[in-house]
Amino acid sequence: MEKRKRLLQGILVVSVIEILCFYFIGRDYLFINGLDDMITYVVVGNVFFFVSYFLLVETSNFRKKYILIIIAYVLLVVAPFVYKSHIPTFNAEDATEIIQRTEGGKVVKDRVFGQTMIDYDGQEVYIITIKKNKEIERFAFDPKTEKYFSFGN
Repeated sequence: MEKRKRLLQGILVVSVIEILCFYFIGRDYLFINGLDDMITYVVVGNVFFFVSYFLLVETSNFRKKYILIIIAYVLLVVAPFVYKSHIPTFNAEDATEIIQRTEGGKVVKDRVFGQTMIDYDGQEVYIITIKKNKEIERFAFDPKTEKYFSFGN
């Protein structure tokens, strides 16, 4: 029983570390909904571990136990790779540089939006505000398609 408790505590610690890694990897990209399904993978993996270790300890259920353990390991191992593939290639600084180079002007801080991501037409975008010829223009940069468009002027 003591071995089982230590193993489960270790799995929980690894899962928490994995979730924190997801957060810190996505933070550089202002990736608000970056954790999306990844936390679900980790939590479902932990549920499989709990079910396999606490409910399926009878000798007749060992095959089910090993199947659940394999599923749990797969979910916990695959989650970081799936998460990494969903992170956009452009972060906010890259988007700002592209828009400033193309449109000209000076990047200013927008008190309404800032440099955050909002849901615009169902997509997460970076909001970049440029001051050009005493006019303020806002652009939304979609990191997935790597295109930007004017909005909110």
